[in-house]
Amino acid sequence: MLCGAALLIPRTMTAAPPPPDTLRFTVAVSDSVRRGDHVLVTLRLTNTSDQRVTLYLTGRTITFDVVVTGSDGQVVWRRLDHVTTQQIVHVKALSPGETLELRARWRAAAPPGDYTVTGVIPTDREPLRAAPAHLRIGP
Repeated sequence: MLCGAALLIPRTMTAAPPPPDTLRFTVAVSDSVRRGDHVLVTLRLTNTSDQRVTLYLTGRTITFDVVVTGSDGQVVWRRLDHVTTQQIVHVKALSPGETLELRARWRAAAPPGDYTVTGVIPTDREPLRAAPAHLRIGP
C-alpha cells in the first residue's frame, strides 16, 4: 500500500545539471542605505538559452539564501541562519527567457561600511551562486 504523504527520490535519479551558459543568476540590491534601513534583496535566475531548463531545487517553497559579508570577509547576516529547511525536491522548469525571482528583506544593522551581498540556491547537486553585488551602509 502506498502512502501519498511523501515521495522520496533517490539522488541517483536526478537529471544532469544545465550547462553553465544556460542560466544567469544575479543579485539586485540598493547601492547604499542608512544603518537600520530595510534592504530589499532580489535574486534573479534567468534561462538565457533557447530551450527549456529543468531545475531540481529544494523546499516546498523554494529554499534560497542571501549572505551579506563585510569588507573583511566576515558574514554579518545569512537569511537561512537558524532556519530549518525542507529537503523536498522542488522541480522548477524555466522556459527560454523566463526569470525566477526570489526576494528577501534584511535590516541593515551592521556598522557603516562596504558589504557584499550574494545569493545561493541549493539544488540536488552543487548550489547555484550569484555574482556578488555591493552595498554601502552609511550612518
